[in-house]
Amino acid sequence: MSMTPGYRLISIDASRVDEMAEVTSWGFIEEIKPEDRPDFAGMVPFGRARATEIQDAALGDVGTLAGVAAAYDFRMRVPGGALVPVAGLTMVSVHTAHRRRGLLRAMMADHLADARSRGEVASALYAAESEIYQRFGYGLAARQVDVRMARGATLRDVPGSADLKVRIERLSRDRHSAVIARVQQDLDRPGTMTLDHAEALRARFGDPTPEHARGEKLRIVVVERADGTPVGYAMFRRKGTWSPEGIPDGLLLTREFAATTPAAAHRLWSVLLDVDLVSTVEAEPLAIDDPLLWLLTDMRAAKPRLHDNIWLRIVDVPAALTAREYLCPVDAVIQVVDPLFPDNAGPWRVTSRSGTGHVESAPGAEPDVVLSVQELGAAYLGGVSLTSLAAAGLIEERRPGAVRALAAAFESTSAPVSNLHF
Repeated sequence: MSMTPGYRLISIDASRVDEMAEVTSWGFIEEIKPEDRPDFAGMVPFGRARATEIQDAALGDVGTLAGVAAAYDFRMRVPGGALVPVAGLTMVSVHTAHRRRGLLRAMMADHLADARSRGEVASALYAAESEIYQRFGYGLAARQVDVRMARGATLRDVPGSADLKVRIERLSRDRHSAVIARVQQDLDRPGTMTLDHAEALRARFGDPTPEHARGEKLRIVVVERADGTPVGYAMFRRKGTWSPEGIPDGLLLTREFAATTPAAAHRLWSVLLDVDLVSTVEAEPLAIDDPLLWLLTDMRAAKPRLHDNIWLRIVDVPAALTAREYLCPVDAVIQVVDPLFPDNAGPWRVTSRSGTGHVESAPGAEPDVVLSVQELGAAYLGGVSLTSLAAAGLIEERRPGAVRALAAAFESTSAPVSNLHF
């Protein structure tokens, strides 16, 4: 890959956390104070942290960092329940003084090549600016709903909810790591990231001071069966405020949550919607078909807001397509436009019987459908229909009916979402 003259790409470790924090502060317009550096360091996956370092004194102080990026080792649930290795890209930042010099493009090419070399089928990220990452082949693979509910919002009954135990505690890495990892492992929604890797799990407990402007340090609700098996959790913080008349008007904010059964979801929200001195509960991120939206007797009052969740960039087309389930039989040849990885192009024959997919190279075959790697990433988890993308003019259909047949096979029985921010 090409690198802008005067810079070089390097790996960095925890000894350079202060420099990484400085670049991140510039990139995200937030102050990471010295007292927050240990907490910040705990959130960085230094096993996969990369940076651009200045080599030419005309560009700045030689040896200092101009850009940074890192990636978590995740396994992501795909339609059908399989887990595939995915790189969770995070903390991508370029110092303001070094913008418009090709540093981001070089770091993205470096990241995607690294993901492929590790056998990961895709890279996933949350986009601070969505237009940027579409240039590198990322498609919007999942959307989320955020809600704002009044304390005491009424929920429909769910059998077994009252039989579950609840613990409400200060968030503790030692006490709650196993709980969170177990619940994430048991979730079956496409887009779910498991926490098998130590760095990814450790990052869940980062709680830097800037976040406390929104309230106290993080707490956690844990929902368990009678035998102690965790079936749900929610990280949250409260912010206490009072009206001029002295009436409590506190806010409860969830940072992330998960429930593995309907009863667990009901029990979790029953607790969060009945906290003393709180008048409003904000919850995110919910899938667009999250159980909470159906449990609320007055969904309108929750004022649901829709926006993007994770963006996905496929780096290994045949491995990605083979891993997922297909809801109906399909036999089609697709060709993928991928400027960065030309061998992703195919053409690929995608077939499935009884839900199991098979993908093989089909050299010389005329494609039924031609699409970019961005559109493939958007449709991969079943969060957007290929027919919708075709209606927007983003997919070329060369055999009549091929897009519709593929779209039916690509559907998911539940909407994708990642409940973990990274």
